[in-house]
Amino acid sequence: MRSTHIRSMARAVLCSLLVYIAACTVGGLAYKLQEDGPVVQTQYGQVKGMYVEEGAIFFGLPFAAPPTGNLRWKPPVPFDTAWAPETYDGTIPRPGCLQPGCKPDHEDPHHKCPRGLKISEDCLYLNVFAPRTALNATALLPVMFWLYGGEYYSGSGSAVLYDGRFLANKTDTIVVTTNYRMGAPGFLVAGDGEDAAKGNYGILDQLSALKWVRDNIESFGGDKNRVTTFGQSAGSGSIGVHLTYNKTSDLFQRSIMMSVPFGIPFRARWEALSLGNHFAELLNCSHGDMTCLRSVGTKPILKAQRLCKKFTVNPLSPLEMFIPWGPTIDGDIIQEQLIDSFAKGHLQRKPFIMGTVMEESRLFIYGSWQTPMSRAVYSGVILGIFREKALSVLREYPPASAADQRDNLAVAGTDFLLTCPTRNAIRGAAASGNSDVWLYVFDHIWSFPGIWKDESSCEGHCCHGEDLPFTFQIESLVGQNMTADEQVMADSIARHYGNFAHTGDPNKPGRGNHAPGPAGSGGDALNWPRYNEDGGFTNLRISTPKNELVQEYRKDRCDFWDRLNDYP
Repeated sequence: MRSTHIRSMARAVLCSLLVYIAACTVGGLAYKLQEDGPVVQTQYGQVKGMYVEEGAIFFGLPFAAPPTGNLRWKPPVPFDTAWAPETYDGTIPRPGCLQPGCKPDHEDPHHKCPRGLKISEDCLYLNVFAPRTALNATALLPVMFWLYGGEYYSGSGSAVLYDGRFLANKTDTIVVTTNYRMGAPGFLVAGDGEDAAKGNYGILDQLSALKWVRDNIESFGGDKNRVTTFGQSAGSGSIGVHLTYNKTSDLFQRSIMMSVPFGIPFRARWEALSLGNHFAELLNCSHGDMTCLRSVGTKPILKAQRLCKKFTVNPLSPLEMFIPWGPTIDGDIIQEQLIDSFAKGHLQRKPFIMGTVMEESRLFIYGSWQTPMSRAVYSGVILGIFREKALSVLREYPPASAADQRDNLAVAGTDFLLTCPTRNAIRGAAASGNSDVWLYVFDHIWSFPGIWKDESSCEGHCCHGEDLPFTFQIESLVGQNMTADEQVMADSIARHYGNFAHTGDPNKPGRGNHAPGPAGSGGDALNWPRYNEDGGFTNLRISTPKNELVQEYRKDRCDFWDRLNDYP
């Protein structure tokens, strides 16, 4: 598969060299078109990228100093070192941040690991994908800034799954993908005083990357005043945090949030500190001994953070087991649970799109219980999570007649953890005066054979993350092909997201936005109403053979969860 990718890149380079034969100007800054790639002048010096058929790519641009040594468990230090007179090589993807499973001798069946399967603490790099139109544009293009998911534990901005070339070209935007620290390096809370690890470093890395975009993206043809943050799962949860943090107001103008895990609570500081103390014990360090913790190698850190996944911090909050390393309510960046911030309208009044996929929780339920679940275990799980409210939940979601209750738990989990709190959140934002909000549900089972390797429970189901390949349209890079209907659906996503990046309205094209139009089924021509427009509470159902409008999606079940009021 990797050799196929290399051959594809080589063909793209040759094709581009035949097409682009003169220097072009973007926003007053020049792309020098050389035989071996475009060269852009930045405040740090020149950077050389690479051509592909869809435009240009600049890999591995540093936005912060390596968070190593004494900078481990410290806020990111912005990159400010000139590399001139040398030309920086932006044709080489840099390592991803520390995470399990991404090593040169490992497989990457879902294409979520960094290119080259290299990880390092020195990982604070981002990537820029410029469309063909950027090479001869007369105006700056909107920017789409991507944050990947992975439970705040894995993922990479340079993963093939998030390659931005196709999305950038189809939406006529500059796509930026970035790394950020995850797991213990990104979210450890330990110690007291000035030198303590205060957590939320991954969130601060994202902010540092956004500041880099503000200060540098014009060099690549991007408009710093039209930045759309978009992400999935933990990445969209992070975007929710940025929307509720008042110090980010000038860094982006709108957001797209895919599968926000609203139902998984952020840790309180005491909970995160308890986890941090256990982490220190596993590394033979005293509680809060940052000198000892900063002296430990990366392999012991990876092992210790994995073992921490089995550590119970708060028996009354069992859902924390799904995201052991993640954001902490610190009283500054995060002051309350994310669902509360949205429900109360405690967020910036910016346009946003939000949505879920049809069977969000199935992947996690079958991953946590790998053998059939009895009725007794099902009832016990409901009791452990909901305690005094368990009987109400069991009346709404009674055990099924089947011998295996995992399907039943997956339905309840999808409603409780994602679908219904997402509805609650968007209603709260709309009620607080933000009318420019849109809601969707993704409902398509992909046609790609073998893509759910080692996760057969999702074969034939619409699982968490199933919308990602259609958002980025990277199928050709991994040896897959979309059906004609899938291509129409994917192009409808590109059109809505591209319109939104250009104008703040998924239905309104911007000047120069060349996202594909209707192709046969007419599904892409569908007007997507604002969520609370005319009291309609409308979802866009993204599917094949065409998209549809759905009123009050999962109304009865979501009304139940709102009445129960047991979100975090």
